[in-house]
Amino acid sequence: MTKDILKLYLVLETKMLKVPLGDFVNSVIKNGVTAIQLRDKGMTAREQFETGEYLVKLLAGTGVLFVMNDRIDLARAVGGRVVHLGVKDIPLLAAKKAFPEMVFGYSCNDENDIAMAKYADYIGVGPAFMTKTKEDLRPVIGPAGIAKLIKRTGKPAVAIGGINEENISQLKGTGIAGVAVSSYICASSNPSRAASRMRELVEKL
Repeated sequence: MTKDILKLYLVLETKMLKVPLGDFVNSVIKNGVTAIQLRDKGMTAREQFETGEYLVKLLAGTGVLFVMNDRIDLARAVGGRVVHLGVKDIPLLAAKKAFPEMVFGYSCNDENDIAMAKYADYIGVGPAFMTKTKEDLRPVIGPAGIAKLIKRTGKPAVAIGGINEENISQLKGTGIAGVAVSSYICASSNPSRAASRMRELVEKL
């Protein structure tokens, strides 16, 4: 897992989109998004499968990483090999033992998570700031907390949680490889401009 592929990591919630999914994806990958995680909380497994299958086809040959949130079975079914797990999902170590060929990301919020993350290929660290995108939000740890946790691991890391153009500069010097964003791009009426702006700001970190 190279750090560059995590530079602008989009957590996709299709219900937020104001433009058709195909147009959205094509526009954001042309404007700096390097990875797309399909989260789509609240959708059925069938809906996630169909969206995931479509995304894999759209991203083929682009160099943009496709990530499935939570579901190893769905990732494998659509031809993906990267899955992002958290503390409420199948235990990371069990997943790694059962599917050694898969690539795993892991959400970290505290020291216990960092200890488990030694089995991950990359980590997401946060929440950086308050966010309404995720309902079961863990305690906000802020840029200082993110920096502290990253120092405990050699894994490539993305900061996540409420990141936008007003606060992203606060993440400078934390050691992150990139940022994960959702609503800032997904809910934008001009996602290509939002992606371009966020990539511009990430490059300054």
